[in-house]
Amino acid sequence: MDKKILILTDCDGTLLSDDYNFSEFTIETTREIYEKGHLLIPITARTLKNLKNISNQLNLEELNGIIAANNGAQIYDFKNKKFILNSVLNKQIIQNVFNMYYKPKSDQKEDKVNFTSENYVYSFGHSENTLKWSSIMEQENCVISSPDEIKEEITSISIITKKGTTIQEFETKLKKINELFGSDYKIDAYHNRVISIAPKNIDKGYAAKLIIEYLKPKEYITYGFGDSYNDISLFNSVDNPIAMLNGIDELKEISKDTTKFDNTQDGVCRYLKDNKII
Repeated sequence: MDKKILILTDCDGTLLSDDYNFSEFTIETTREIYEKGHLLIPITARTLKNLKNISNQLNLEELNGIIAANNGAQIYDFKNKKFILNSVLNKQIIQNVFNMYYKPKSDQKEDKVNFTSENYVYSFGHSENTLKWSSIMEQENCVISSPDEIKEEITSISIITKKGTTIQEFETKLKKINELFGSDYKIDAYHNRVISIAPKNIDKGYAAKLIIEYLKPKEYITYGFGDSYNDISLFNSVDNPIAMLNGIDELKEISKDTTKFDNTQDGVCRYLKDNKII
């Protein structure tokens, strides 16, 4: 029997259109993928709550699919109604980061910190970008002045360096975070402005390996689709890493191929169809 296809795909900038919806073509193709015995699994930085909701567009619960949220910290199996992985940060790292960055009101612009949970983004103050994304993720932005005000388990911490931070300054800050916390937590950097702290080992690549192991003894030919830095680990964990046309150059350099169409043009599903993968 021919091996089946396992498609692990990012959402924003990849499978989703820029209006944060899946196109009708993507919805129809996803159903076709499952009907042929293959799997399509979204693996994204979005929260589990939000990913469950947008996955309703793809009918993944009905199709007995799997989803991976928070860059793989939460992996959920709809068929068996259980977590494959559910990893959160402990209170010590939350306290440590809070103490490092929290300052009473100041005229001087400082680095921002977001503590992300399922329903909230806890931060030191409102910002336009935080409000935008918390709204998209169906979260409430909660301003705090003490870590004791955090009432939900935290899945990730983002340190957003202030505008005007040079690459050298950013790398110095990243080095400091790695020295302090890198032995016990997963530290990543995005866009030379954001430092992410997640539970140890957590990234899309680790999630991909767990999913592949979970699906045994069935074997799959694996494809990974993505557009940004947090997809690099995913690309290192699949047989066929495919960069989006609109993806970053660093991703294209390690990919086997690049889609001919971007995320607004059904790039993932058109690639799968045009190349007769499904």
